[in-house]
Amino acid sequence: MSRFQALTNPVLDAELDMLRELLALAPNQKAELLREVATIAGWVIRQAKRGRAIEARCDEEVEQLRHPALERLQANRKQPVGDCLMLNAIETQHLAAILDRRFDPPPALRAALAHLAQIDRQPPALRWPLAV
Repeated sequence: MSRFQALTNPVLDAELDMLRELLALAPNQKAELLREVATIAGWVIRQAKRGRAIEARCDEEVEQLRHPALERLQANRKQPVGDCLMLNAIETQHLAAILDRRFDPPPALRAALAHLAQIDRQPPALRWPLAV
């Protein structure tokens, strides 16, 4: 079992304590609290990813759940990768001319592509410049 420890501030501690009490958990049940909260949050995120709105209703009053993270999920869904590409006549002719040409990359590009295709290829080591 993995061990998780998070640095929290007083505001987050108070929120977690309030949630723990609402869920009827003892102070020593932090793992259970995180499990419950993660389950609820996971469900909300999956619903938002499917484009569904999460609403709270009481009689005639309706309030929709809004949060920047959920708005990012819904924005990504509204603009999927691979949207229809519309070209005008000149752009279509230019693209056709490019595609009709023979693909003949220079030797350096061929070597780089061959290197990328190797199964045992290792990514380069990252080196950060020294701060001045």
